[in-house]
Amino acid sequence: MQRFMEQVIYKVLRAEPEDHYFLLTEPPLNTPENREYTAEIMFETFNVPGLYIAVQAVLALAAPWSTCPKEERVLTGTVVDSGDGVTHVIPVVDGYVVGSCIKHIPIAGRDITTFIQYLLRERETNIPPEMSMEVAKQIKERYSYVCPDLAKEFAKYDSQPDKWIRPHVVPKTAKYPEFSVDVGYERFLGPEIFFQPEFVNPDFTTSLSDVIEEVIQNSPIDARRGLYGVGLPSQM
Repeated sequence: MQRFMEQVIYKVLRAEPEDHYFLLTEPPLNTPENREYTAEIMFETFNVPGLYIAVQAVLALAAPWSTCPKEERVLTGTVVDSGDGVTHVIPVVDGYVVGSCIKHIPIAGRDITTFIQYLLRERETNIPPEMSMEVAKQIKERYSYVCPDLAKEFAKYDSQPDKWIRPHVVPKTAKYPEFSVDVGYERFLGPEIFFQPEFVNPDFTTSLSDVIEEVIQNSPIDARRGLYGVGLPSQM
């Protein structure tokens, strides 16, 4: 931890820690021991004048404050925090995380990338095998979206392919020339695994929407209206 913070503060930020207050984030259900260890390093090793460690979900709710009217600023809501390997659904009430109600699912960004890679391979595209994962990641980040109706989305692409299919250009490398890949169904089938997880994990069949419903219903009854009313994703 200490060597990592040295790299961040001195090499990346190029700052003198004694002259700055620090805001750090922590994942949900982080242990008090981890928090105390981080604070010990920041205060005793780097002599920072002030430190605040915030849960990522609370900061996600506060992020829109700079662009919304004061009366609309709330710290109650449901946050879906999806990383590379796991997705958490976190209820936040008046700025406090309801830790006992947090749920997680074993579906996240890496699974979307792998599923898109599989779809491209099944379609027999001209992607070199060693580049397939990186190309799938680029497609996920640039073109993917969530559709409300899977059947209608298939029909839309089938009836107007020229309108909806996107060409993705992969720049040339030292080993391969530039090539192009048509991106079609992959655009919406990738994120669909959140709602039909059996596509990638036959042992887990609970959709993200069902998990969100369960989290809110397990939360204090007087907070449920606010949890249903405000929801947003954290970064994948």
